[in-house]
Amino acid sequence: MTEGASETLTVTPDMIEQAARALAPYLDPTPLQYSRAFTAKTGCHVSLKIEGVQPTRAFKVRGALNKLIRMGAAEREAGLITASAGNHGLGVAHAAQVFGVPATIYVPASANQLKVEAIKRLGGHVITHGRDYQAAFQEAVRVQGVTDATFVHAFDDADVIAGQGTIAVELLEQIPDLDTVIVPVGGGGLIAGLSLYLKHKRPQVRVIGIEPAGADAMSRSLEAGSVVTLDSVQTMADGLAASAPGIRTFEIARRCVDRMIRVSEAEMLSAVRLYFEWEHLLAEPSGAAALAALLYHYAPESDERVVVILSGANMTDEVMIRALQAR
Repeated sequence: MTEGASETLTVTPDMIEQAARALAPYLDPTPLQYSRAFTAKTGCHVSLKIEGVQPTRAFKVRGALNKLIRMGAAEREAGLITASAGNHGLGVAHAAQVFGVPATIYVPASANQLKVEAIKRLGGHVITHGRDYQAAFQEAVRVQGVTDATFVHAFDDADVIAGQGTIAVELLEQIPDLDTVIVPVGGGGLIAGLSLYLKHKRPQVRVIGIEPAGADAMSRSLEAGSVVTLDSVQTMADGLAASAPGIRTFEIARRCVDRMIRVSEAEMLSAVRLYFEWEHLLAEPSGAAALAALLYHYAPESDERVVVILSGANMTDEVMIRALQAR
């Protein structure tokens, strides 16, 4: 990261630390678990940051709660609108339930139905619109424009990014001498917040972003030097199926992310299976993408201390069956 870059961005390390303090009454720090199995497999020291134990079984609740905390009472009472493929909608619905405010979540027809039903159980009002996330997003923005409700962007929002960045605050308390963090990337909210904070506190830490080969908008954007929008996305990892990174998340990634890696669908399925068989952990394909990169693409040093972000555990039976059959 270039000197002074954090001051030019809409998210700052101080905002992330403030978010960590604000979230403390609502969320416990998630476990960092040393994996002897993956350490033996890869030849480096592997620790797993397990976000699948969050109340919504995914990290997205951090950003959603921070957004609600930062809003005034009158804003909250007017309600929330968002668009989501699943995990962000769960985070918004949970945060809305905590604060007792209404939330409307637009989802595409292709959304993970397990996540949709979970959103409804949390009291979120679900509206299905369009075939993909972009169509649901555009409709949510249109409706928000004629209401007083607040739109909660899934990733390109300063308070949401700061909330996701609180993972980095926890990491530096749990493993202060880490060398590398491997992070799944969709729209970029998680890697933006995490990389911004780590590069401010420990510039030598490597931050590696991971995308599905069929949804590699951040990789293409960084290669092009400007935001690239994909014509279509092709991946089972609905949590990473963004057609473009956000303006904020791209700018932070451009300054703070060291490398991007693309993984295949088969590699993610294999990582899902190995999480389950070797560590008895559930990881949806999005949550297993970082492990897939470590297993099949990243070449660590023998003494390297690597943290893998297991970002979510909301998986359908169909995907689990496919993963268990993957060899």
